[in-house]
Amino acid sequence: MGKIALLSCDAKSRGTYLSTQKIPIDYMSDFSLMGFVVERYHEALILLESAGFQLDKHESGAEIHLHDYKSLIQIKELFLSNNLPCSYSDVADTLYQA
Repeated sequence: MGKIALLSCDAKSRGTYLSTQKIPIDYMSDFSLMGFVVERYHEALILLESAGFQLDKHESGAEIHLHDYKSLIQIKELFLSNNLPCSYSDVADTLYQA
């Protein structure tokens, strides 16, 4: 189906991750990139891998492979049941959009 970002909650990691993403040439101020933002990033990676999720790891973030839309719910529930604070949000909010 696709992939979704997994990022640490610090702005530097998010900015570095975004610098590696392709942005449409003619985008206006409506560009969004949804993802999971977690406080304990390395713990989240281990948890997802142990649950069978395939990850593409990068220097400042990762992408989680999704099988279908239900994967989003499974990821959120996995984090919640393991007391791993997270938010599902637009991770491009650190991108200057003038």
